[in-house]
Amino acid sequence: MAAWPWLLAGLLALPLLALFLRGFPALPGTAKDLDVVLTSLLLATAGSLITLALALGLAVLGVLGGVGRTLEALLLLGYLVPPFVTGIGVLFSLQAFGVRIYGVPGILLAWALHYAPLAYLLLKPQVRVAMGLLAAARVHGVGGAKALRVFLPPLLPPLLVAGGTLYLALLGNFGVPAVLGLPERVYVLPTLAYARLLSPTAQDPLGEAAALGLWLGLLALPVVLLGRAGLLEAKESLLPPARPAYRLLFALYALLALLLVLLGLLREALLNPYTGAWDPVFAQALDLPLVQKGLRNSLLLALGATLLLLLLALALRPFPGLLRRVRGVLDLHYLLPGTLLGVGLILLLAPTPLYATPWLLLLAYLLNFAALALRALEGGLGVEGAVLAGRVHGLGRLRAWLRIGYPLLLPSAFAGAFLIFPLAFAEITLSALLYAPGAETIGVAVLSALNGGLYREASALGLVLMAFSALALLGRPRW
Repeated sequence: MAAWPWLLAGLLALPLLALFLRGFPALPGTAKDLDVVLTSLLLATAGSLITLALALGLAVLGVLGGVGRTLEALLLLGYLVPPFVTGIGVLFSLQAFGVRIYGVPGILLAWALHYAPLAYLLLKPQVRVAMGLLAAARVHGVGGAKALRVFLPPLLPPLLVAGGTLYLALLGNFGVPAVLGLPERVYVLPTLAYARLLSPTAQDPLGEAAALGLWLGLLALPVVLLGRAGLLEAKESLLPPARPAYRLLFALYALLALLLVLLGLLREALLNPYTGAWDPVFAQALDLPLVQKGLRNSLLLALGATLLLLLLALALRPFPGLLRRVRGVLDLHYLLPGTLLGVGLILLLAPTPLYATPWLLLLAYLLNFAALALRALEGGLGVEGAVLAGRVHGLGRLRAWLRIGYPLLLPSAFAGAFLIFPLAFAEITLSALLYAPGAETIGVAVLSALNGGLYREASALGLVLMAFSALALLGRPRW
């Protein structure tokens, strides 16, 4: 067996190795930060359970109400919005009613609103199976508590999958705790690692940040090692007729969740805070030099990362074995908290000319989002049969892929592009750690405006990011 695929995998894992080598010796020195470790663990666990319960209820409403793609798109838009924009929107919306939502309650609320659509998508196919089994059981006279024995077992594997996915996402989330936690001095590991890395008083900023990143890895490792449990195949099930009342409840939640984010941003961006008069601030926000740099840099980085990743995925698609090995390593960079990758790249590349340049951010984006591009092509249409038919009729391997295989994969590449681009454009965790003066991204510009008291400008930019995020709906596959 050739050794070079394993060498490639080892090369891709170098940032994590650098983090471990630098962070492990400094780990005992972070004993004073165990309260933050515990806070991160408890917040991620509590947020996962709350979001999971909310998503399960939405999945039941969606299945029983016969919810279609339009309402699901309305719900999904709340997930496509960058998490820190969700935090800003919730903050300003509730402030309009005199509710102060900083700290733990605000973090949990913003997380639940943002990540419930993701868990809904993971749970809905299995809820359909479970509801079909429940309907069949009722036909045969099984009801009451006995019906739970029919309903619950099919849901346990997807609940574990969704719960693990949520836990990893919340554990590594930087934006929401930065917006809602830092004003109340509520730290989690990503925000504390960022603070230590930039602290002028820290004795060993890199070592401390690496040790905190290692704690993040240790908290995430059990979920990563457990992997994904097997799911039942989601087939068409015997379901009761769709009930409009359930569909209405689903629509009300999707609309209220979106409005809770949107109204605060619109109020700040469009109305004068002193007179209440119409006074849009978009022009002033876009005129800020940092914002102009951020928009330009984010646009170029997102376009470059999307194009390069899709070309890589297309190049690897004819070699499924190699694609799986490479994707297996790159999955770690996507699943594990982004702080690990960011600090690992700093440790690995700080002595090189690449450090403190936009190229370092591009490399980080490529590593972080590569798994999405590879999965989009790997899970797309099976074209091997068509390619083989072309070869049988005299086409060479390359020509068969160029004339038959790749054209059939274009819809999958299209969907991948409209998923990766908005995520890369609004990325904040890696950007906050790796940007250099002159290479700021739009996410960094929004947080800088917020920290500088430019709340109206930050809200206007949040709305701009929401508009870009809606692009991902164009490439949404049918589920």
